[in-house]
Amino acid sequence: MFYALAKIVWLLANPLHLALILLILSVLLMWTRWRRPGVWLASLVTIALLALAVLPLGHWALEPLAGRFSYFDPGSKPAAEPVDGIILLSGAAINLEISRQVGHAVPGHAAGRLVEFLRLAKAYPGARLLITGGNVAGDGRGPSEAALIADYLISRGISAARLMIEERSHDTYDNAVMGRQLARPRNGARWLLVTSTWHMPRAMGVFRAQGWPVVAAPPFRPEARYSQLRFNLRRGLNSLGVALHEYLGLAAYRAKGRTSTLWPGP
Repeated sequence: MFYALAKIVWLLANPLHLALILLILSVLLMWTRWRRPGVWLASLVTIALLALAVLPLGHWALEPLAGRFSYFDPGSKPAAEPVDGIILLSGAAINLEISRQVGHAVPGHAAGRLVEFLRLAKAYPGARLLITGGNVAGDGRGPSEAALIADYLISRGISAARLMIEERSHDTYDNAVMGRQLARPRNGARWLLVTSTWHMPRAMGVFRAQGWPVVAAPPFRPEARYSQLRFNLRRGLNSLGVALHEYLGLAAYRAKGRTSTLWPGP
């Protein structure tokens, strides 16, 4: 029920969908005696879309999330400690629809987490590897994200004996609960958690609430530079959409008791 409700709320709150809904409403108002409010609403939506296209508003919204946890460098002194396992949250690491069509993993918009997971897997050859994510293609059939990623890792030289595949989960909460049931981490074990930078606060909050004190290991985040104005509405909408999705997710998870704090940090 919670999963379905979250999907409906996000369908309406998605910036692109919201802009379309407001524009439709403004046009309808223009054909009534409330024409002036309709003009004002259309004008405000147009100005907001122009600002998103020209200014890095999406980046500014994402920055508090993406910068919350530091990059994990295996060459640093804290990282020299033993690592018992590494967890990958597979969501959007591959393009599931295309991967299914071609028969092998094709990078998705969050492919950075897969690249980081592979790098860490090679940096810590003795660590167990947990891939969690049960999303399947649109018709509900075919291999899961986790299974496709496992095949990809094996093709890149990772031993199948190191891999644990959890393919029943559908969201971050499921990742933590079902992943822990499969991995059965011992007390005091050191596990790294790999997911996208902007997703790390919510993921860390959920795993901690499950009694699994993982160490954040987000992909490297280059410093963004905006020396000039650029017109890119798609990038602005996408970035704002990701940020809004995470802020809503943090609020919903806290209200549901899935995290112990609204703003998980280091």
